Amino acid sequence: MHVNKTKALAVLGVMAALSTVLTVLGTVISVNTLFFTAAAAFLVGVAVCFYGMGYGTIFFFVCLLLDFFINPNKLHVLLYLGLAGYILLSEGSFLLLDRMTDDRKKAWLHRGIRFLIFAVIYVPFVFFFPQLFLSDSLLAKRWIVMVMLPAGIFAWLVYDLAYFIVKKISHERFGKMLS
Repeated sequence: MHVNKTKALAVLGVMAALSTVLTVLGTVISVNTLFFTAAAAFLVGVAVCFYGMGYGTIFFFVCLLLDFFINPNKLHVLLYLGLAGYILLSEGSFLLLDRMTDDRKKAWLHRGIRFLIFAVIYVPFVFFFPQLFLSDSLLAKRWIVMVMLPAGIFAWLVYDLAYFIVKKISHERFGKMLS
């Protein structure tokens, strides 16, 4: 893939600024923290799809540093780390599986890997940082944390589907412009 480095850096810089604005909006408008942080994380996948894993990884770390220095709520930086890290690892696993010839087997294997990545990220978040997902009044009820595990699987399915829709739309609308 031939990439004009100047154009790639300019586009990724604008996307990093947009990602930072979205994560800060998630802190300011606390009702929509997950929505805005997920939208910011989707940009990591867009960066990987258009410019490759190297640029995508650098973009991920730049956005993570920007979020760390600008976002007043450092706990939300962890949420971005989890959501964007999931997207980055998911895209990386897809690129590794690209060499497989059996498309059906590749699709199921990729789903399994994505679920494993999700579980490794989500389960520690539930037990160590449940305040990312629930208010303090709900956290007072300890049983609610156990409900979060199956609810997280449903949320992951929605998140994963939303990401693939965003990925498809970004390729259709911005494919020629960004590459």
